[in-house]
Amino acid sequence: MLRTVYLSVNWLLYGFFLLVLLGLFRVVVLFDFVNLPISVLVYSAIGASLVSLALALAKKRFVQVDKAGICYSSGLRTHYISREDIVRIYRKKLLLLTFFVVETNDNTAKSFYSWSLSEADFDRANQLLSNK
Repeated sequence: MLRTVYLSVNWLLYGFFLLVLLGLFRVVVLFDFVNLPISVLVYSAIGASLVSLALALAKKRFVQVDKAGICYSSGLRTHYISREDIVRIYRKKLLLLTFFVVETNDNTAKSFYSWSLSEADFDRANQLLSNK
């Protein structure tokens, strides 16, 4: 049995987000909006999405679950949530998207929106964290 569960990129979320942004970009270009704040917002969002995706593909952004807890990186810094601090993990559905959520002892929840895992991987992660 593998001792680590690696979450994968949530392609559905990235695809939906980039599709919406490209649609906004097309509307800005099509109607010849010279509105600078809207253009800057659309360009910034597209750039941030592509950088985030590139970091994930380069393995600089990641989320992994093992017996010690959850380790995740936003690309700049690595963070840890100890197994002792985790109350439960669950998957939250919103329309067609499913997000991974970690609830901690201090009644906060950390959501990993840009990551997904299969039902089998979720069961394995739950099993790893429950063996205290």
